[in-house]
Amino acid sequence: MNAHALRLLSVLSLFTGAANAPPATTLRERYGLKPPTAIDPHRTALVLVDFQEEFFSGGLPLEDAPAAVANAQRLLSWARASGLHVVHVHNVAAKGSPLFAEGSPGAAVRPEVAPLPSEEVVIKKIAGGFSRTDLHERLKALGVETIIVSGLMTHLAVDTTVRDGLVLGYRVLLPSDASATRDLPGAAGGAPISARALHAASLAALADRFADVLPTRAIVALPVQASGVQ
Repeated sequence: MNAHALRLLSVLSLFTGAANAPPATTLRERYGLKPPTAIDPHRTALVLVDFQEEFFSGGLPLEDAPAAVANAQRLLSWARASGLHVVHVHNVAAKGSPLFAEGSPGAAVRPEVAPLPSEEVVIKKIAGGFSRTDLHERLKALGVETIIVSGLMTHLAVDTTVRDGLVLGYRVLLPSDASATRDLPGAAGGAPISARALHAASLAALADRFADVLPTRAIVALPVQASGVQ
């Protein structure tokens, strides 16, 4: 058999191996964790993280932020109509900070998802919703056991909130289309990573163990009944 034929067989074996490989499964599936079948409004909170102007007209504009906030608005309308708890988390840095400075246009909340006077507002200065804040204490006081997390950016504030939420004992639902992120430079001289690739990778990592990742339409279609998430 000549060298060309050997190379061809080698390439074909790669494709055949991939085709015959078992389908990838998440750790959640392997542990037998099932997606929710219902939402208990008394024990569930929608947590909206960092929907602020910095990501729209400020220093960190995100290409997919308008679509994310549109889905967040849909979630918010559903949560309010269904009687869920709603918590808004806002990033407010010190005056003079290059991003999210207190009182700056970039720190302003997007009007589509602005809080009502009756809704909880948590102020953070770093990372996620639970990072050096009293979010956990507020949720526990409300009797919340499940959180639905939507926000900006997927790889940072959303990721940290979701991971911390599971570690603190919450069941976490993550709407796949109600967050967004930005392009990042590659680490240690690696190739840059596009926002959409990073968003997809972040969702996959969280879906592996930390959260039930579902599109917004699937979450708002869940029955709302005062019997717990099942």
